[in-house]
Amino acid sequence: TIPFSDLELGGAGAEPAVKVGRFLSLDHPDFPGHWASPGHRWAEMAEDPVIGRETMAVLRRGLEGLPRAQRVVVELRGVKGWTAAEVCAALELSEANQRVLLHRGRSRLRAVLEVYFADA
Repeated sequence: TIPFSDLELGGAGAEPAVKVGRFLSLDHPDFPGHWASPGHRWAEMAEDPVIGRETMAVLRRGLEGLPRAQRVVVELRGVKGWTAAEVCAALELSEANQRVLLHRGRSRLRAVLEVYFADA
């Protein structure tokens, strides 16, 4: 079977929004399906003005590298502050599709930041 969400990305083999290994197994005794480890605390690092400027440059490059549909939704929602309803109307998207595009775009940007802060 092919997940419905893979159809939008061009078929089977499309990469997931978040790597499966980031989650605990579904048979975990205490927290099935929860995050295996919390994300990095970036807030303290981003307070440094130099790191803040570098972080914005990394985010801009990451945003440019997103698939077009994800990039547009992330820009409209996260940069321009549009509501979900406004994005759906302007791009003629269903609410569900808008949420998927936003989630996948944000997930990819989060991955870009994780690599950047791991190196920092």
